[in-house]
Amino acid sequence: MYLGKNILITIINSLVISKLYYCSSVWSNTSASNIRKLQGVQNFAARIVSGTRKLNHVTSALKNLRWIPVKSLLYLRDAILAFKSMTGRVLNYLSSNLISRGNISGRATRSSCQLNVPLFKTKAGQRTFYYRTVALWNALKPHFKLSESVTIFKRKMKAFLLNQFLMSQIFKCN
Repeated sequence: MYLGKNILITIINSLVISKLYYCSSVWSNTSASNIRKLQGVQNFAARIVSGTRKLNHVTSALKNLRWIPVKSLLYLRDAILAFKSMTGRVLNYLSSNLISRGNISGRATRSSCQLNVPLFKTKAGQRTFYYRTVALWNALKPHFKLSESVTIFKRKMKAFLLNQFLMSQIFKCN
């Protein structure tokens, strides 16, 4: 049975990509080997949609479909949660530990708008939601942080990550 490309993309998005996105909060703190397995699932889905053979490189198929890699997808999900936490759009228990440096020191310095970075020396501590959110929020450019809504923030971040992915592939080819 033959399905059109648009129908196939809809089916893959609803059955595969939605599950990758839904479970991304859990997967975002996993090991690199598990992320590679998830990337393999996305690559397989891209091969099905684009008709790319197994021995051909899948990056061009991902680029043509405008799908960002799984690692960037996980970063996007964490960034959205960080934005919601910082703008009061989540439950209090998620955002209660996020304290700015200005609130701790009581002084207005260049870094007073940055979040206080927790001291975790172990890799397990650095994979927690709290640590990842603080590190991600402090690294974001101001124009992302000043977005008016979650939708606008998500749109900007997705466009930025997709552009970053497309540009990295251009530089690899040259």
